[in-house]
Amino acid sequence: MSPRKTRKRFALATALALALLLTLALAACGGSSGDGSSGSQSPSSSDTPVQGGTMSLAYLSEPSSLDPAVAWNVIDWQIEHAIYQGLLRYAPKPGDAGNVLIPCLATEVPSAQNGGISADGLTYTFHLRKGAKFQPPVNREVTAQDFKYSFERMMSSPRAPATSFYMGVVGADEFVNKKASEIAGFKAVDDYTVQITLKTPDLSFLNALTMEFCDVVPKEWVDKWGKQFNRHPLGTGPFIFEKWSPGREIALNRNPAYWESGKPYLDKIDYQLSFSPPTALLKLQSGEIDALGDGVPPADIPRVMADPQWKQYIYSQPLIAISYMFMNVQMKPFDNVKVRQALSWAINRDKLVKLQAGQAMALWQIYPKGMPGYEEGKVFYGYDPAKAKQLLADAGYPHGFKTMLYTDNVDPNPKLWQSVQADLAAVGVTAGLKTMSNNTYYSQQSTPKTLTAGSFGWWMDFPDPSDWIGPLFSKASAVPGGMNSSFWWGPELEAMYTKAQAMTDPVARIKKFSEMQQLISDQAPYVPCYQPIQTTMCSKNTGGFFLHPVYQIDPTQYWKK
Repeated sequence: MSPRKTRKRFALATALALALLLTLALAACGGSSGDGSSGSQSPSSSDTPVQGGTMSLAYLSEPSSLDPAVAWNVIDWQIEHAIYQGLLRYAPKPGDAGNVLIPCLATEVPSAQNGGISADGLTYTFHLRKGAKFQPPVNREVTAQDFKYSFERMMSSPRAPATSFYMGVVGADEFVNKKASEIAGFKAVDDYTVQITLKTPDLSFLNALTMEFCDVVPKEWVDKWGKQFNRHPLGTGPFIFEKWSPGREIALNRNPAYWESGKPYLDKIDYQLSFSPPTALLKLQSGEIDALGDGVPPADIPRVMADPQWKQYIYSQPLIAISYMFMNVQMKPFDNVKVRQALSWAINRDKLVKLQAGQAMALWQIYPKGMPGYEEGKVFYGYDPAKAKQLLADAGYPHGFKTMLYTDNVDPNPKLWQSVQADLAAVGVTAGLKTMSNNTYYSQQSTPKTLTAGSFGWWMDFPDPSDWIGPLFSKASAVPGGMNSSFWWGPELEAMYTKAQAMTDPVARIKKFSEMQQLISDQAPYVPCYQPIQTTMCSKNTGGFFLHPVYQIDPTQYWKK
């Protein structure tokens, strides 16, 4: 997972967003050239939104949870986006326009100009939209107290993985450490006014509020379902949860009392689960599926691109994302920095790209291209098996060692990690390879001293490098349930991160985040491998289809022709 509107010093810095270089498809199905560029499109009745119908999307895996306080997988968020809402969201448009912050349950985006951000950049004031209600059967108006409850619930949940994003709120430390009964800096001033005060300015804070973690939920519904709330979600969004048949289907129905006039267009969204990408493609071409949640299998891309009846329904965008190999520094031999550096030289990224039919870009640094902080042309570790062998010898492993690699069973990961396995063998490292289900894998990779090394992917939550450093390298994330799979962190990096987050000069701030790349690369807790390209398809009966830079596939904006 940024704004394009001009803001002053203490508002969100548009300079961060200007670095995003996404090329996306047009906003209606049938208008893409298939390579991410805009194709020509003539207005027609099929481009006019139509009310009604069911849209089916196919996925291999299913959500780990539908509780916004704890869920963080891609499919979790895609489904939650249809059910829940927060104060702000991103504009429902493709390309750079989709990075613009717009109001959701707030009436406007706070800024220095409109008085929503104080002169010192510390206090944010949000005025709530009147008349917005929780879905049936709760069916009552949302208030500022609901936002305070939801935020504190998220910050207090023992499984909440994202508290590090919000520790800058006044009183968050005391609340998380159970030294206070509430977060003092998060106030419900009255029924329609939320006020949040930070300890230091943070140019990424409004972006952080767009994440699903900050979605509002009704206390009475959470109390009713307790631990089962994750299977009985209820929010203010355009779709109401109907059912979850494990391993088969999640169904959502149109919210008849939704506050946004004319939305949604669909009557129902049907998430069909446990379909492999090749099977899902066949079902789409036979008319049983409307969109591919996991994308077009790389091996099938040349075929469908050459088919004149399907080429126009293909959409592609480079994701602000990274696929990498983590090395658990709590487990031997990866507690040795020279071993980690050796493996950083051992992996052939270009081969990984070729195995995906070009649906990826080789990546040689921590930040993906398009993320502020990325350094054009910078290579921290290239592909040099001889250098890898020398470093292994320097580390005390002249004949290599034995270890285990882990990955999930989602295509194309097993094939890609067989390639990594072969690269390691070429420098003397004998690595077994174990695959497991998506949810099992993500649970184990966040459990200390469990997995020695393996694959991991990180998608942009919001377009700011703090979204890379905080979740993947901070001390706060190197805990059970966190996203720091290597469990590496360092006091020097913590100090740099804290300093950068408090900076109000956007250019100097991004320079500081770029400097963090060097420090992290020196320690080599993970090996950047590639930046994925998302290529998917919609059916001939789908209207309004586009890929969003943050939400990716977003059926809340589509319709059936």
